[in-house]
Amino acid sequence: MMSPERDVASECQRLSLAAGRWRDVSPDERAELAMRTAQSIGCEAGAWVRDAVAMKSVGPDGQDACTDRLRPVLQAEECATGPIATLRLLFLTAQALRSIGKTGVPEVSAGPRMTHGQNQIHESPFGSPSSFVAVDVLPVRRLYDPTIFRGYRATVRCANTGSVETFMKLWQEECQQRPVSEGVAVVLGAGNVTGLAAADAVSQIFEHGRAVLLKLHPVQSSLAPVFRAALKPLVEAGLLSVVVGGAALVTDAISAQEVTAMHLTGGEETFRNVVSSNKKKLLTKSITCELGNVTPWVIVPGNYSEKDLFFQADQIAASIANNSSFNCIATKVVLTSRGWPQRQQFLGRIEQRLESLPTRPVWYPGAVDLHQNATGDSVSNGCLQPKLFRDVHRESHPHWFAREWFIPSAVETTVEGESIEDFCVAVSQIVHDLPGNLAASVTRPDGMATHDESRVELLIEHMRYGVVAVNTWSALAYAVANVPWGGFPGGTIESPESGLGYVHNPCFLPLVHNTILRAPLRVWPMPPWFPWHRKGGRLAKGVAEMYSAITAGKSGIWNLVGMLPDVFRG
Repeated sequence: MMSPERDVASECQRLSLAAGRWRDVSPDERAELAMRTAQSIGCEAGAWVRDAVAMKSVGPDGQDACTDRLRPVLQAEECATGPIATLRLLFLTAQALRSIGKTGVPEVSAGPRMTHGQNQIHESPFGSPSSFVAVDVLPVRRLYDPTIFRGYRATVRCANTGSVETFMKLWQEECQQRPVSEGVAVVLGAGNVTGLAAADAVSQIFEHGRAVLLKLHPVQSSLAPVFRAALKPLVEAGLLSVVVGGAALVTDAISAQEVTAMHLTGGEETFRNVVSSNKKKLLTKSITCELGNVTPWVIVPGNYSEKDLFFQADQIAASIANNSSFNCIATKVVLTSRGWPQRQQFLGRIEQRLESLPTRPVWYPGAVDLHQNATGDSVSNGCLQPKLFRDVHRESHPHWFAREWFIPSAVETTVEGESIEDFCVAVSQIVHDLPGNLAASVTRPDGMATHDESRVELLIEHMRYGVVAVNTWSALAYAVANVPWGGFPGGTIESPESGLGYVHNPCFLPLVHNTILRAPLRVWPMPPWFPWHRKGGRLAKGVAEMYSAITAGKSGIWNLVGMLPDVFRG
């Protein structure tokens, strides 16, 4: 632990010197460091997952409460959100930097183009801009996305610059200017997902050109050794220092004159406390944050086949259960139409899936009290079952809609409306009033009438969220690592909503508005991130090994082929 003030000051001075040297490093050399860091993570992936699972196996009584049935589920989740997500981010960062060195801008799935929104035909309920510059960043062929994410497309929408030519000029300038910010960034890591702190540090180093003092969340202090080992090339380059400590350390770090930026991933209360305690010191520093969300999932009524209906229900159940719902984008409010004939069948499937899962230790601090406050139920053995509460409305239970509850529970609320248009208008108001603007999901049926489809697209295009995911969980936008991740533009320090600025923008896209991630209505085979996937742990390990092989210069094809038996045994 770094508690003496002089230790923090000297560490910031050392980091500042490295940041000055980093400014003069070429894009190709930066790419090489990113690849070496990715290879280091591949070597330490097993230890990372082991320590993360151990951390999340401990209940509020301090005892290991992880069962044999739960352990492989945790291993799959921790591998996916830790080593895999960070490996992917580093590879995409290196790929972008190499492309910048050759052509001036990163290579993307589909280049910039002007697009026009639905509100040129119909008035938007939110009044958002009607045209954007759109850039597709998914799929990435080198990582076998057309196979792993078959049918998925992520479109980043940037502010209208008048022409593609003007946008290209701005993009080239961004690629040259943003990575040379210099100085030191204090990164205050999140406690819920082990990959977040590492990704935030990587974003500051490669996307902004800053050295990083990474202060881990107290919950993750035991992971400091494995993070230092996994990120060893960055540590050895003098660009990263991983530390543990409390509020005094944060104050000392922010006070250092070498510190030019602060980034925090966590809750809004934590952000406000840090800002209020260091207000004068932060006046001259760049401040960014990601603060969470009351995440909605909208189910557009229609005639779904049973397979499509059940797959979408399974996705929602998985999004509630994942990481015990200790996620900033865990589904919290499911919106359905009261008159939808398939509603009962759909909700029954979600409940069936949740009830089939093993209970999990309540490892996140404060979650026991939060669960009791939200539900009125006690936590008897330190473990909880994920649950969906049906037919809950703001008028009778306002607390569910007023804040993000970090507990494994979600609510379903019904929307009145005799037509798709009525439904969309009502939904737009409900989600607009929910706290946060980080991410949302919308499930929509295939084969809709033209007028109904235009109304649903209008809803999707004008939802004020950093990511709007269609037919999939919005968390996948974070997992793919090149979708800019952050709250919808417009937040301020006084009213940050879901955050200020973006992380995960290795393509250096300028003027980001938001991203729409689209997926098929049903995916086959079963996604390995579903907690009931029988081979999820093996597949997560296989993907990590494939990405590691690719960063080492191999094709990775044999890793992919080797996973196929487990893919079909899920």
